[in-house]
Amino acid sequence: MALLGKIAKSLDPNSDLPTDVTFFFKGEDNIVKEVKAHKLILSMASDVFKREFYGTMKEEDVVIKDASQQVFQAMIEFIYNKRTALGDLELSFLASLYYLAEKYDLEELKEGILATIPEHEVNNENVLDVAILAEESILHQPFSDALYVAAASFLKSAFSGKLEKAVDFCVENESTELHGLVLFKMLATMKNIPELNCENCKQTPCLNGETLTAQNFVAGAKVDPRDHRHRGSSRIDTLMYLNGPGTYTARMTDGSIGHDYALEYQMFKCF
Repeated sequence: MALLGKIAKSLDPNSDLPTDVTFFFKGEDNIVKEVKAHKLILSMASDVFKREFYGTMKEEDVVIKDASQQVFQAMIEFIYNKRTALGDLELSFLASLYYLAEKYDLEELKEGILATIPEHEVNNENVLDVAILAEESILHQPFSDALYVAAASFLKSAFSGKLEKAVDFCVENESTELHGLVLFKMLATMKNIPELNCENCKQTPCLNGETLTAQNFVAGAKVDPRDHRHRGSSRIDTLMYLNGPGTYTARMTDGSIGHDYALEYQMFKCF
């Protein structure tokens, strides 16, 4: 077995390589949880651990008060090269994990966390939460900046360069000092984000909600009826090709193919 594989296996409960350090965590109802590890392996990964275990203040049992057992365990598993799907973790969890990565000077873990931020979905429901988490993480600048960029990128696409959409977003959300602060920072961040074509309509600014025409027709784009009365169980879903100046063929939501639909009754559905 390769060395890294052996290191990962050494953390298993049935490993014949005994652990020599235990971290304790007091959880809910004063229930104490623990994480076991090997001083040498941790010290090889982190100079902070090396000073803690082999410096003047040698420790074998360590009480951790600034992190949960679950987050600390995730850090330990990363050090031991156990497969950790960082992209599957909640952003709030990653915020705590990034704090530990900075505390113990784990550069690879920090880089891995930052690389997953763009993979997380940002939408109308959570964009303010993402920005608030960015502000709460302001002492960890790279992580905070990555969150602000993710939130601002979503808003830039959602606003599509239209002031009324930005105004609507502000009106629809509670007016608080914190919301105002993070919104101001997101707007400032948006200015530094390069323009990207929308993946659906292939345009900048995005044509979400705009009426379909022969000039802006894009094969493969998602659309929706302009009139809500036409939103039945089976409706036009994806554009296929133009038949002529005013009609087109499309794939329906039930998978069937429809022909000769009028352009003016549909609008782009980009998000």
